[in-house]
Amino acid sequence: MSPGASTSPEQRLAAAGLALPPAPLPRGSYAPCHVHEVAPGQRWVAVSGQTSRVDGKPLSGICEADADLEPARHAARVAMLNALAALRTACGGGLARVQHVMRLRGFVRSGAGFGAHPLVLDAASDVLAIAFPQHALPARSAVGVASLPDGVWVELELDALLSPATSG
Repeated sequence: MSPGASTSPEQRLAAAGLALPPAPLPRGSYAPCHVHEVAPGQRWVAVSGQTSRVDGKPLSGICEADADLEPARHAARVAMLNALAALRTACGGGLARVQHVMRLRGFVRSGAGFGAHPLVLDAASDVLAIAFPQHALPARSAVGVASLPDGVWVELELDALLSPATSG
């Protein structure tokens, strides 16, 4: 059995000092996630963009220099925890049904001269590796943008595949 195989993703996150927040509520006219059955009992989930917010308050900033990397990386971890909280809702309350996170799209609020977007998003990928050590890392895009809602550092989107729910 591989390390961490007998523990849940939530337990692995907690052991690393990371706690999933309550699922974020939509801040507009959209669904937090969309679930589509691709085979009997197997579901594909698209998680809407989740930003770097703690208790609804934005972690705001803009990446312009190397000094901005650590606060932006912290914001990327927070955004990933929010995305996983939304994904957990689609799973019916626990992340153990996640077969694989297939795609991570990341948007980093940055100035024109900033080019370290992948380093910022590595922090979000690190959270996924803690939660799902048995999974390969997902395909990923790291894009710099001029503006994000409420001036947040980071917004993330996830696509995942869920296994069938077990009855019990």
